[in-house]
Amino acid sequence: MADYREFDFPPELCCSPSPLIAVAGLDTVNNAVHRSIWDAFHSPVGRESRAVLNFFHLTSEYRFPATSEKRVMPYIPKGVLKKNWIEKHLRYDPAVVVIFYDCDWDDESWTEKISECSSRVQSIRLSLEGRKSRIVVVLIQKRMPIPTVDDAVTNVRAASLCEACTLNPKALFMLPVVDNIHGYAIRLENAFYDLAQNYYQQQIRAVKLKLENLSKTSHQYLIVRYTFKIGFYNELKQDHHNAHKHYHQCYMSLLEIRTFDTNIYEVKVIAAYIVYKISRLLFAMKRARDALTQFNSYINEFKLKTGPPELLFEHYGWLSKQFSMFASLFDDTTAESFTATQALNPGFFFKEAAEYAKKRKISAYEICQGVNVYPASNPLSEWNNIEFYGQRPWRLMKTLSNVDYDTVEADGIQALRYFENTKVDHSKSIINLLGNAMKQFKNYKCPRMRNLLAVQMADEYYNAKDYSKALTLWSHMLWDYRDEGWIAIAYELVNKCLKCAYLTASVQNYVELNLEALKYYQNSDLQKALNNIGAIIQRQIPEPDKELSDYEKNIATEMWQKCDAMKPKSILEVDMSVTNSTVDTKVVLKEVSCDGIEFDIFLKANFPVFVQFYKLTACVTCIDNSYDVEVCTNKNELVYGKSKTYKYTCKFVPSPNDVGKEITVNSIQLQLGNEPEFPIVLKFYCSTKKTKNFEREINNFSLSKTSDDEYDRLKQITSATLKPRSSKLGMEIKHDNPALLLEWYKVSVCLTNLENQPVSDVCLNLSLDRSNNEKVELTTEICEDTNSNLLSLPVDFKLDRMLVGEQKTQYFYIRSSSLETRCFQLMISYMMKDDNETMIACVKDVEIVIDVVVVFDISVTYMSSKFEPVTKVYMGEPLIVMPSIKCLSPWPIFIENTSFQLAEHVSVSSGGYQSVLNEVVLESDEVATEVICILPSELSENSLGRFTVNWKRSNLESKSNSGYSSLELPKLAIEKSTFLVDMKIPAHGWLHTPMSVVYLLHNNSESLLTLDVSMEANEAFMMAGHKDLNVTVLPESTYELHYNLYPLVVGVSTLPKMHISCTSEPNDFKNILNDMLVRSLQTQIYIMPKHVPTNIAADV
Repeated sequence: MADYREFDFPPELCCSPSPLIAVAGLDTVNNAVHRSIWDAFHSPVGRESRAVLNFFHLTSEYRFPATSEKRVMPYIPKGVLKKNWIEKHLRYDPAVVVIFYDCDWDDESWTEKISECSSRVQSIRLSLEGRKSRIVVVLIQKRMPIPTVDDAVTNVRAASLCEACTLNPKALFMLPVVDNIHGYAIRLENAFYDLAQNYYQQQIRAVKLKLENLSKTSHQYLIVRYTFKIGFYNELKQDHHNAHKHYHQCYMSLLEIRTFDTNIYEVKVIAAYIVYKISRLLFAMKRARDALTQFNSYINEFKLKTGPPELLFEHYGWLSKQFSMFASLFDDTTAESFTATQALNPGFFFKEAAEYAKKRKISAYEICQGVNVYPASNPLSEWNNIEFYGQRPWRLMKTLSNVDYDTVEADGIQALRYFENTKVDHSKSIINLLGNAMKQFKNYKCPRMRNLLAVQMADEYYNAKDYSKALTLWSHMLWDYRDEGWIAIAYELVNKCLKCAYLTASVQNYVELNLEALKYYQNSDLQKALNNIGAIIQRQIPEPDKELSDYEKNIATEMWQKCDAMKPKSILEVDMSVTNSTVDTKVVLKEVSCDGIEFDIFLKANFPVFVQFYKLTACVTCIDNSYDVEVCTNKNELVYGKSKTYKYTCKFVPSPNDVGKEITVNSIQLQLGNEPEFPIVLKFYCSTKKTKNFEREINNFSLSKTSDDEYDRLKQITSATLKPRSSKLGMEIKHDNPALLLEWYKVSVCLTNLENQPVSDVCLNLSLDRSNNEKVELTTEICEDTNSNLLSLPVDFKLDRMLVGEQKTQYFYIRSSSLETRCFQLMISYMMKDDNETMIACVKDVEIVIDVVVVFDISVTYMSSKFEPVTKVYMGEPLIVMPSIKCLSPWPIFIENTSFQLAEHVSVSSGGYQSVLNEVVLESDEVATEVICILPSELSENSLGRFTVNWKRSNLESKSNSGYSSLELPKLAIEKSTFLVDMKIPAHGWLHTPMSVVYLLHNNSESLLTLDVSMEANEAFMMAGHKDLNVTVLPESTYELHYNLYPLVVGVSTLPKMHISCTSEPNDFKNILNDMLVRSLQTQIYIMPKHVPTNIAADV
């Protein structure tokens, strides 16, 4: 009896079959190399693409299962499917036996090795006892290099080994362990898999040969057995298509077996196993719809085959197991590939399994209720020894002599009924199935189906006398059904919850449920609920439900007597936000100020009889404080009856410390009973109050109805900010908007005390408005004085005490480095005494909006020494930088000075630099230009430097700090020139007055330059100097040519033109020279008239 198990799917049936490979010759405990080989076959590396094989270690002590005796075919079997056959082929009967042997091809003791290996092979071949398992030998190679196939010695030795072991050459393999062992292991696995395929195919042929000799009329059991075997062999081959084909043939053959009360159970068990295999294969082949069709057909076929009436409960248990099995398979499939829906998901099959489990429970109660004695013959003792699946264990006793078959059958049925009545926990089974179904419906978003099953699960907990869990589930479902407006369902759930609350002596739940029951009950039930609440208040045990048994009443009474909540000095608080009671409240805040907080409480009660309350209070909360405000303590004003709305007004003075904080009416408390009784406080939380009617309309898609009730039209206001007393300080803010970018923008705030008494702790708080983005705050600087440290926002300016009529001014400066508009909040706060000599706070808020505009539009132009625009410059050549400054400010701007911060590779030319814009005033839209001549000295791609203008508004005092505008000079390509020409010449000449001109020839290269220099004279000048000259300029040196020119013409005159050619450089250098001369040399000069002395002019 102890070993008996009701119908279940055996583990060998539920696993995924794979070819069984026996491994011999590996000492995994003492030999590290052997252990690494074993681990390589079980390694997860590349497991997705590797053959699925089941390895087991074949030791010397292992004994293969005995082979079945040879029978004369065909014969009449005792059953359909043997219990040990599946397990034998999964665990004990290998398709391939792999013998590992340590032997290198060049081993010196090769002959002895062959002899030892052949003896091992022969020993295993004898232990197989004629089985057709394939035998494979794998030689473990520990030396390198591995011999090739063309090696003559290797071929000879391999042939001799195969001959000695009577082995097919294709069954001999090598495994080098000094190389990539995982790669070789995968190759061996593929070879073993192919051999296993051949083995199982041979087994299939042998079974088919037997199947051909059978008759459908006489050998139905054997036909089912052999087709099942063929399907299982195909499954071992991983051939799902053929496996499904033969399992289906097996199922169809099973349906042709005539069933009686003696074999119906066996047929149903075998049918369940076959359908499990079919369903699993269909799901694996991604044919979920075919699996659903197959299962429905199967259930329709067998659900009416109940078997003996005395074992009807067993049939329902079997059906429940079928639906549970299929739901589990369905769930696994939906997790992998198939997409289930709300209308078709595993939850429906789990639900159906639970329904049949309930039918099993009912039928077991009807059939097995009086069976409390187990038969003395112990008919279930042979449960573990039965030979075939689905057979009764007591049928083995019929083979004994002197046994009454009818008596044995009757004892067996009685044993099953006894087991069902005493050992089976039906409620647990039902709860588990309902839990699985609820999980599925939750996943597929079917809340109402889930709620229905939760109610059924609570019913089972109640039947199992687990009242606390039943109460928890029913309470949760009561909230859902109540909020959706299912009044009838809520009424039934309230009744059930009340029973559980009474049986568990849960005072809290019992009172809450009785208060809710007042909304549903009428007449006697209503009066009973009120009496039970009154009994709780008087610390008495309430009246039990009439449907409870005497035993349940006695147990509950003992629990109520021990209940701690009923002891003195305790108060029961009931959260009315989770209860649909006959009392409802609304709060409307009317006035929230330092002078007082006033609010109205509207209380709507709908009691069928008058109910006396004792106290009405309100709990008002702030961040730091809370106030318990007594609204009404007059009992005469707290008597409520049928539907009516009551209004109460309450006012209290808050603490001055709560100014500026949010005041919330958190809850309304209505007390039933008074000390020394057991007071019940009904707490109505205002902040969590639900608009139940609206939610119900949304959930049920119904149109809202216009309510004539004033209470329903009230809009609840539960929180507001406590505003401070309005300030009477005079305030004048002065600033010249807009602000200029990067200037210190001055703002002045002038305060005048217009209060009728002095004020103290005066503080100005300046902060950026929250509407500004983070960038604005990061680009805004503020200080109290431009010479003091920067302040961080928000900033407080303390002005301390101000007498009546006194005036104070606060200055601060703001600098903006971006163009976004700044919105500042300026809050003035101070303290003063009210008429009661209480210090109160006063606050005044002002917004300051400051726009920011650009001062200058600065552009830079690069020019050559001839004032021509350039796009590149040569090292050592002068470059003229001309920044152009356009005033965009609406105010006149005074330029204090300008400056250049040149890069390290740039220097000012020999003439130096002096700003021409110092102390210049620019009006709006006026333009000024600065100029500087620089000399680049190095090759560089960096900027040439930065140009800065220091400025201020022209209308500000001279001592005020200036702003600045800065621009990084644009990048310009700097190239190196091997040869430069420069000239020194006066700014102008005088007629008939000699002047000196010097030409400088710079050789910047590392080689010697030989130049031919010629001067082309003209009519404007007489020239003294070399007209044609051959010059040699040393590397990194300068050669000077001096000429004297005598001007002959007044006005702009063309200078003599210089020509230079080079004989030591390539022809390309000629073009460079010409370009350089045109770029570098001045071509014209202005000649002034001859200066006449003053005395000669007077004589004339």
